[in-house]
Amino acid sequence: MNLIVVGKSLPRIDGIEKVTGQAKYVDDLFLPGTLHGKILRSPLPHARIIQVDTRKAEKLPGVKGVITADDTRKVPFSFPSHLKDKHPLEFEKVRYIGDEIAAVAAISKEIAEEAVNLIKVEFEELPAVFDPIEAMAADAPEIHVGVKNNISRRIEWEYGNVQKGFDESDDIFENRFTTSRQTHCSLEPHGALAFVDNTGKLTIWMTTQNPHTVKDDLANLLGLSPNKIRVIKLAIGGAFGSRLTMDPLDVICALLAMKCRKPVKIVNTRREEFYASRGRHPMVIDIKTGIKKDGRIVAREATVIADNGAYNSHGPRVVGYAGKMLFSLYNIPHTKFVGLTVYTNNPYGGALRGFGNPQVTFASESQLDMIAEHLGIDPVELRLKNVVGSGDVAPTGAEITSCGIRECLLRATEVSHWKEKRKNKVIGRGLGIACMIHGSGAKGFFGDSNISDSFVKMNPDGSVIVYSGAADLGQGSDTILIQIVAEELGVKFEQVKIVSADTETTPIDYGSFGTRVTFAAGNAVKMGARIVRQQLLEVASDTLEAHVDDLESKDGAVYVKGSPERNVSVEKVARIAYYDKGKPLAGRGYYNGPESPSPDVSSYFGNTSPAYCFAAQVAEVEVDPGTGLVKILNLVAAHDLGKAINPMAAEGQIEGGVVQGIGYALMEDLVCSKGKAINPNFSDYKVLKAPDIPPIKTILVESNDPNGPFGAKGVAEPALVPTTPAIANAIYDAIGVRITDLPITPERIVEALNKKRR
Repeated sequence: MNLIVVGKSLPRIDGIEKVTGQAKYVDDLFLPGTLHGKILRSPLPHARIIQVDTRKAEKLPGVKGVITADDTRKVPFSFPSHLKDKHPLEFEKVRYIGDEIAAVAAISKEIAEEAVNLIKVEFEELPAVFDPIEAMAADAPEIHVGVKNNISRRIEWEYGNVQKGFDESDDIFENRFTTSRQTHCSLEPHGALAFVDNTGKLTIWMTTQNPHTVKDDLANLLGLSPNKIRVIKLAIGGAFGSRLTMDPLDVICALLAMKCRKPVKIVNTRREEFYASRGRHPMVIDIKTGIKKDGRIVAREATVIADNGAYNSHGPRVVGYAGKMLFSLYNIPHTKFVGLTVYTNNPYGGALRGFGNPQVTFASESQLDMIAEHLGIDPVELRLKNVVGSGDVAPTGAEITSCGIRECLLRATEVSHWKEKRKNKVIGRGLGIACMIHGSGAKGFFGDSNISDSFVKMNPDGSVIVYSGAADLGQGSDTILIQIVAEELGVKFEQVKIVSADTETTPIDYGSFGTRVTFAAGNAVKMGARIVRQQLLEVASDTLEAHVDDLESKDGAVYVKGSPERNVSVEKVARIAYYDKGKPLAGRGYYNGPESPSPDVSSYFGNTSPAYCFAAQVAEVEVDPGTGLVKILNLVAAHDLGKAINPMAAEGQIEGGVVQGIGYALMEDLVCSKGKAINPNFSDYKVLKAPDIPPIKTILVESNDPNGPFGAKGVAEPALVPTTPAIANAIYDAIGVRITDLPITPERIVEALNKKRR
């Protein structure tokens, strides 16, 4: 296919306004009379609320409103809906340090802060538990009433006969891995600005990844009809999953605006952002794998225990998806998975780029290298022997429609000079490899529904407007959707504009998550553009005196196939359509795939995505055995993304994901002591800075998925998934000690080396 716009590295449409500071974020907005909101959060990890006294705060000059749980409907919310356990403002008890209790609105930030400090809460402190394994003990404190052993959700399934598989194995490996509490570290903290007009309609500008579903959640919690709510997403300074579900802050902001009848703005402090924004779940992963002497994997059993923190959010789904990915990359006849989502009195987790996959991939890919060493097989050969391929159905029910994992492995090792460097080892240096699978399109979150709706219209001047509910979070999806529409219509990129992520003006889209926007929203706008193209050609057929089937539109004009000299501009055809023929050029497109039966929403067993992405990354490191410091010399990332709609944007996504993966591997950990985050700032919580970023070589492998728009899948979430295990394997190759706990800090390396010497 000769593509003109798709496949080209075009600049993002929001680039100029962002680099010049013109982009508007929530904290940039200010309506006349805007009040400043502040939330009172719990100082205790577990306590019963006896009384909340707001009288002094209400009397403070400049305070315009104070709310507690009595001002709410006391309706819980969470995702998925059948595991609701969080209230916007708590009223019976608090379960972690940071729980929302009350809030104020005042004429200044300073007065709001003072007012919050004047609210007096009488607590009855309760025993707390901070370790997920201890939380499952029979005598552990009960965090949620009626939840036995604090296990919010247990998932268990078996494919084949795992015991039979282990009986047939020549070797069995059993290992435990633990992972850390990573946070999103978005530059923009959570925030919202809410306003209620004279008709009682609420408009809220907020940092959200899915405005349409948030609108319905707000309606339920506020007791409003959905048609009385408008949600608008502005520019977002990073999301990575942190804005996937509604934050209590959003509801609180709306409640204050409704009570005060004035605009109210609330923006988290950086400290609040660290402990109240639902980061990556720490996990304990026990993995047992049975193999044949030739390297074929026969059986695998895994138990994942996730520290859910105080509330569910996405916890049960994260654990289910972790199991899904753990058993989908390799052809294993006999598998068994047990996933436990366990309440503790720690800050609670949520969605963070990869959705449980980075944790289990660290465990799986680390253990595979241990197996390869035991067998004397090259780690690459071991993976090639077992990976799934196009047309396979994985043990988890994942239907693989396209698969470039073999090409990813071969190209990554070729570019990194894998064989030469492994053969000619340098002391203190090592190479490590890791692979991954990840869904693209994300069916399963809402049962049978996976809606992306769109509307495409061409104006009389030939320009095009796309209306999509999909949210651009900084990943550049608006630009991608424009490229898809421009290619399908045959117009120039500059002729297309987009209106997105406003519930009042755009059709429904379920949100930006699960590497679904390019696939789902891309298919939707492609369908809408196809309808408009057909209308365009029908009008042009009279002008060019040619049959519709003999016409094509490209690069801003309609041509007769085989006779390019016979053409007419799209602009002229559009004018004829509107002013001569009275025919509007518009089309609606929607996507709700895949067609396969819906997966089990609790276990993720079945086909959870219309397509699956694959990758292989190779890390080269240098380790100082004296200090334990790790320097990453090079990192090669080969990713199967179906078709690169915008190669430059894809490379940027991969590079950003790799940087997050490096941080996860070596330094990122929100450390909690008795439930209190002790490093909730960028001074103590370490992230990579620009000088720390190593050379990253990206390789785009195009497998051209049959169901994706122009063959595209996705690359956003997969980009970080294999980075951490690749680094862990490289560290082992460099110094001969295996670190199984994240992050792999200098202290852990030195301790492991000293233990080895002893």
